[in-house]
Amino acid sequence: MLFLEGECMKYRPSNNRAFHSLQGSTWLILIKGILLALIFSLVMLLAISLVLYLTELTEKTALYLVYAVSVVSILWGAAYAARRIGSRGWLNGGIIGVAYVLLMLGGGLLVVDDMTIGWNLAVKIFLGFIFGAIGGMWGVNY
Repeated sequence: MLFLEGECMKYRPSNNRAFHSLQGSTWLILIKGILLALIFSLVMLLAISLVLYLTELTEKTALYLVYAVSVVSILWGAAYAARRIGSRGWLNGGIIGVAYVLLMLGGGLLVVDDMTIGWNLAVKIFLGFIFGAIGGMWGVNY
């Protein structure tokens, strides 16, 4: 016998929104997730630039490190926000991923003058949404 004397309803998942009150509004949590992802990226990019300066690491390798930092930042920010919100992890994570990519590209416009709008931009936004959705689903379910 799996449950004894009516104990089957005592199990409550720890991440279920029905049993936890939402602390703050959804938009504030999303903004906090985006800011955490951006701050993490900034710290890691400063570390990568320091390693690039002190070692003989090629710029091609540094490019892959920057992509990896961006993916990890999106995953982490989306998982954090989705965990706090407790539902619709794919959507909230996707919003964080798209906002992160747009903010990073906006910051890139300050440095580079000739950024073109095309398939490259669309792919970056799409991948930001996908990795954000994965992070959001991970945050809600684990």
